[in-house]
Amino acid sequence: MSMIIGCILAALLLAFVEVLLPGGVLGVLAALCVLAATWFGFDVYGPLAAIVVFCGTLIGIAVLLLIEFKWLLRTSIGQHLLLKTSVVGHTRKPPAENSIVGHAGIALTRLNPSGRVVIQGKNYDAYSQDGYIQRNQPIVVVAQDNFKLIIKQQ
Repeated sequence: MSMIIGCILAALLLAFVEVLLPGGVLGVLAALCVLAATWFGFDVYGPLAAIVVFCGTLIGIAVLLLIEFKWLLRTSIGQHLLLKTSVVGHTRKPPAENSIVGHAGIALTRLNPSGRVVIQGKNYDAYSQDGYIQRNQPIVVVAQDNFKLIIKQQ
């Protein structure tokens, strides 16, 4: 009986701490403790006791987590741990229109094979098809890939 109670208490404690230190490891250990308590309940008292131990422990964990989340919202620690705003993000725009293909420019930096170029007065990240291109060398845009222009030496 003490092994069953010990495993249940360990599962409750691990589930409680998992909320504070997320990562999944403590949650897996809590699940293993629930399974161990269920096994000990089955081994000592039979299948009905195992079902009661399993369901009772899961209900206990659910109630504990509900209380913990309600409690955390009211504390200053919880205010720092829980996200209250939505995350807004966006993807980068392509560096230029497709019409830039074929335009000539100058290498601002050494391209080895990546670097910066200037085309029509605007700076762009670029990738050299030719490999190494020295600074101030004339270049031409051959394609656009994701967020870089693909260039070659003119």
